[in-house]
Amino acid sequence: MTNEYKSLEEVAEMLGVTYQLIYRLVRSGELPAVRLGRLYRVSGSDLERYLERSKQSTVGGTCSVCGTFYRSQDSLKNFCTEDGCEEPICFDCWTRLGVRRCAKHAQQQ
Repeated sequence: MTNEYKSLEEVAEMLGVTYQLIYRLVRSGELPAVRLGRLYRVSGSDLERYLERSKQSTVGGTCSVCGTFYRSQDSLKNFCTEDGCEEPICFDCWTRLGVRRCAKHAQQQ
């Protein structure tokens, strides 16, 4: 791929996935994109890097708050803020719900 920019629709078509999936990846920050007005564009090099990271992080995990299983570690980048606790917290719980502690530590409060 070159450093040519593609629309989210073009990226989705190239990868054989839905536009909504690509949009969610961009909005969550997992797939870098440039926003021009109301449109997003993804560079070929950013798409290549994302795909390479996806290959390396195929070992999934479970969110310690909501219990959702994720096939990729990319969705489990945040961890419980209690000292020494390394329980993963998914992007949705961390960002949308504002949860910073795993279920075990939240009950101790």
